[in-house]
Amino acid sequence: MPDITLEIRRIPRPGKRMEVVQSVIAAMKNTGRRGVITGSVMTPHSSDQDVVSALMVSSWDELEEMHDGLLASEDRLKEQSAIAELCSKTTIQALNVLARGDYYDLGNVPKYMRRNFLMAKRGESAAVAETLLEWREAFPEGSRPTVQRPVSGTIDLVRVTAVFGSLNALMEASADVATNPAYDIFRDKITSLTDRVMGYNSRVIHTNSG
Repeated sequence: MPDITLEIRRIPRPGKRMEVVQSVIAAMKNTGRRGVITGSVMTPHSSDQDVVSALMVSSWDELEEMHDGLLASEDRLKEQSAIAELCSKTTIQALNVLARGDYYDLGNVPKYMRRNFLMAKRGESAAVAETLLEWREAFPEGSRPTVQRPVSGTIDLVRVTAVFGSLNALMEASADVATNPAYDIFRDKITSLTDRVMGYNSRVIHTNSG
């Protein structure tokens, strides 16, 4: 059965970040769906601070029903339009989950999220995804990340997402991925299959248990 993440990324207008956060939390609560809201931290100077909502969807039919419900509800359309007015940009992406991470296996609610975007060399995205799935299995149980592929946009992109209970845990995990000799074979494969890798750190602002 398909496993999908519906991700809405918003760039707040200057001075509107808190309003966006509050509005997005209210909107997610209204859905009653499992999901998480994050806000960027340690943003690269070449990027923009964002607020990202990620909702879990169990099938494409369910996602289509969500689209139908939104278009049929004047209140929901107004709600989304009001949030959009607080933002300079809003994008919506559906992600095909190849393997769901250990998000809910953590003892505590996570505080940080790391999203890595891997741009595969042309024609190598399937090999990148396969390598990441193999690498994922080498991680200790309870710390395995989510591996996803977007269903629109560039077909060469593969994504990896992981959550952490502290900023120190995030940094230690990043260092382990980069230097652990046990992962040499996976790092070498990814290096040969990709053109670049971009990573973004976010703070978990809200979780919806659904």
